[in-house]
Amino acid sequence: AMLLAEAMREVVNFIQTTAEQLSPETTFSIVPAYYLAKNSEDEKLLDKIVQSAKKVGMEMDYVPGSPFHVGATKVAKIENQGQFNPVSYITFLAAKFQELGGILIEGCRATGLDEGDTIEVKTSVSSILCRNVVYATHIPPGVNILHFRNAPYRSYVIGVKLKGGNYPNALAYDLEDPYHYYRSQKIKGEEYLIVGGEDHKTGHEENTMKCFSALEEHVRKHFDVSEISFRWSSQFFVPTDGLPYIGQLPGASNNVYVATGFNGDGMMLGTASGLVISDMIIKGESKYSKLFNPSRVKPVAGFSNFVKEAADVVGNLVSGRFSAKQIESLTDLKNGEAKVVNLNGSVLAIYKDEKGELHSLSSACTHIKCTVGW
Repeated sequence: AMLLAEAMREVVNFIQTTAEQLSPETTFSIVPAYYLAKNSEDEKLLDKIVQSAKKVGMEMDYVPGSPFHVGATKVAKIENQGQFNPVSYITFLAAKFQELGGILIEGCRATGLDEGDTIEVKTSVSSILCRNVVYATHIPPGVNILHFRNAPYRSYVIGVKLKGGNYPNALAYDLEDPYHYYRSQKIKGEEYLIVGGEDHKTGHEENTMKCFSALEEHVRKHFDVSEISFRWSSQFFVPTDGLPYIGQLPGASNNVYVATGFNGDGMMLGTASGLVISDMIIKGESKYSKLFNPSRVKPVAGFSNFVKEAADVVGNLVSGRFSAKQIESLTDLKNGEAKVVNLNGSVLAIYKDEKGELHSLSSACTHIKCTVGW
């Protein structure tokens, strides 16, 4: 825990220094973060979080309240958290990379690689020869042990304008299940409140618009909303023991690396991945390589959760490969909807577009050939 806290402090310092050097448009700022308990069970969890934070030297204490008035019964505050505009940050980072001689190739899909001292990366455009490869691809392609140690989840976010213009300059997280997270963000001179949550395991919620509706209802209950300006959802991978997998890819050559299992914290852990893997390539090691080792024999913590998540993945693989929901006809499929069906002995993914025309594809995902859930 101490080493993880040290790594995250190093990441925040790196992002702050880099953001200030790149451009003021990244709007990096140091803000407090609040953890919000709303009932007795949440309060017990909050107590554990505060105790753990203090053990690793983080400044976290109870406070009377927070600038986010969402019905909290107990609040803890942690200082010196970083907030910045990730789009501006990555845009200027990419420009600096190219300025230093780096090459970015867009519209180019990697289709495979031949490992060795010199690696040949095969792409849709041509082949690329290199000494090291990093799979910064959300989850590595193909079939790998990491697919059974990461569970895919989806989160939902909306950006809203508030009446009165009172946008808290802070971060906040409640402890509900599913939980919610809050922040303010300035975009092109306009302030917005960003609220996310309603997370669920990917494919376990058929009506995803219900998640947006629940999130909007939550926001309107606690804030004076004038308009919903943005909404989006995103997939992320949750590692079974809570720590990301950063380092050499299990089962591959020692010059093939991976960064995955960010658990929705990609800005921090993506940066950590860059620091760790660059040290491993240039210096031969990183002081954090053991902590994040993708080949760790068993999860650092939460082994029962590892078994549960792995069983869910394998269960979906088996049921997806050998059975599918059968339907008698497609007459109940509405425009804009899709289903996995058994039609004349073939398992297909059927989609009816907005004009009422049917489209069919193989329902097997290109990953490990299980049937897509939705």
